[in-house]
Amino acid sequence: MKLWKCAAAVIKDGPSLIAADDILTQAVVKATSHGELSIDTESAQFIYRHVLASPSSLKPLISAISSRVKRTRSWAVALKGLMLMHGFFLCKTTVAESIGRLPFDLSSFGQGNSRIMSKTGGFSLFVRTYFAFLDRRSILFHDGNRHRYDEESSVMIRLAIIHKMQAIVDSLIRIKPIGENMHIPLIVEAMENVITEILEIYGWICRRIAEVLPNVHSKVGKTEADIALKIVAKSVVQSKELVKYFEFCRDLGVSNAQEIPDFVSIPESDVLLLDELVRTQVKEDQREATETDSCEEGAAEIEEERETNGVMLLSDLITLEQNEEAPVSPPPKAIDIPDLISF
Repeated sequence: MKLWKCAAAVIKDGPSLIAADDILTQAVVKATSHGELSIDTESAQFIYRHVLASPSSLKPLISAISSRVKRTRSWAVALKGLMLMHGFFLCKTTVAESIGRLPFDLSSFGQGNSRIMSKTGGFSLFVRTYFAFLDRRSILFHDGNRHRYDEESSVMIRLAIIHKMQAIVDSLIRIKPIGENMHIPLIVEAMENVITEILEIYGWICRRIAEVLPNVHSKVGKTEADIALKIVAKSVVQSKELVKYFEFCRDLGVSNAQEIPDFVSIPESDVLLLDELVRTQVKEDQREATETDSCEEGAAEIEEERETNGVMLLSDLITLEQNEEAPVSPPPKAIDIPDLISF
């Protein structure tokens, strides 16, 4: 059966290889072949080396990958295309920051065909969740040379970026194979990419939280303290979820998940301090509202408007999708805020 599948994959890829008019396009076809066992590592590495040596080649490569992925019904081709795209980020090529929203949409891959779903439903779901993560990551890291996390940025801006990165971690841990039939080398290879990304991003989050918390004090205001408290609470929850995720990946045989990292925990004293800041500010606001006489109502309205604007700014900075399985929405209007973190 395996031999027959390999032969069928070669036959399917034959016309595309013949039509390829250059060595890079041929490499893309080989790296995104119909074979369901594993990705062609040699072809993938050739592509990455070429982009590192010649960044201008990224655009035609992405076009070739997109063309390949858009018209396929094969979960293996779609997944390999995503893995190949993900590799541009993992190999640290800065030109990948220019990609932005992915030029193809796999948010509904495999849906609508009951016959295919009955056989490859788990693989199609895997493709959709991988796409949801990669599209979100690519958008967040877009145009990084103009927007970077900076210690000189305001506390609110830094907190907003950390919050966005936590959303990336959420989308990563949703990528999980279901069913014994998915325990194959290609899925394991994809999970190795996921673990590599988690280790880097969550490590970054822990360092930045430790860095920004000392700057959250009574002078920065209730809104910043409240958001910082929510970020800390989220970090505590994510660290527990990640331990379970690593255990799952370890049992699956993912090589870089064999040792569960000692995820950094937030000191309880920091949590208590943030909680006290929020509670104190609420009490002060209530006391001031009670003592304010009619002559001060105008000033109070101005202050309320300013705080409302602050909340509106925060909602602009922090955009978290509630339903990861929903179709990808059109790109939002560009706003001049940091949307990339420099590791």
